Amino acid sequence: MDMSDQKTRQPLSSSTAGNAPRRGPLSVTEELARRVLGGEWQDGSALPTELELAEELGVARTSVREALTRLKAKGLLASRQKAGTRVLPRMQWNMLDEDVLRWAWSGDDRVEMARHLMQMRRIVEPAASEMAATVASDAAIAGIERAYRGMDAAGMDPVAYAGPDLDFHRAILSATGNPFLVAFGATIEAALRMSFELSTRQPGAPRKSLPLHRDVLDHIWARRPAEARKAMERLLGITESNIQRGVAQAAGAAASPAAPSTAPDVS
Repeated sequence: MDMSDQKTRQPLSSSTAGNAPRRGPLSVTEELARRVLGGEWQDGSALPTELELAEELGVARTSVREALTRLKAKGLLASRQKAGTRVLPRMQWNMLDEDVLRWAWSGDDRVEMARHLMQMRRIVEPAASEMAATVASDAAIAGIERAYRGMDAAGMDPVAYAGPDLDFHRAILSATGNPFLVAFGATIEAALRMSFELSTRQPGAPRKSLPLHRDVLDHIWARRPAEARKAMERLLGITESNIQRGVAQAAGAAASPAAPSTAPDVS
């Protein structure tokens, strides 16, 4: 930081730039993104200047400038001459962008984010299952089957189970042949990660979820669209219940451990 920056520095509430750890542009981007998404600066409001942010974060102004450029590219911020950098209206944000989802998920409003994502999944995935049962080729359904077999092979290991579980849900979207639903898979990936993080994982939980996935697959193979939709609705309904239970457990983490639940942990 140059001498003019040092002369105008003011005391900071938490730490000074002199003793704060220096961060690169990526971590500065994530810090500012979380604050924007968290509502620290309201829609249309101006952010502090680059110099002010650099002093507060203990980084070089170039790091702040690069971070702001990234957030502008993501559609969260905009700059105008003499007006500074301002927060764009929330309705204009691309919440389907993987980075934006990740930043929002790392903030303080994880419960609300998970709820919104599950609402979206419950709108999209049952319809995709119904469509797949109607139009998918045998080869596409075989791809769903392969993912299911990967889940089966994972046994009791929730980490090994997560990858093929994700593949299962994305394979259904791909089986529709709809390019917009295929692209939607990136959002489903983020939603699944949230499901795993918030839902409780009792011993043997992955194995308990297999019959629910198998029902979806069997109805797609049998070309029963209505039944495939209902099977996915059941699967996602239990997923949402598990997330709510996980939130309750997180809130009471300081208390005595909750009794094990008998509901399957699925995604």
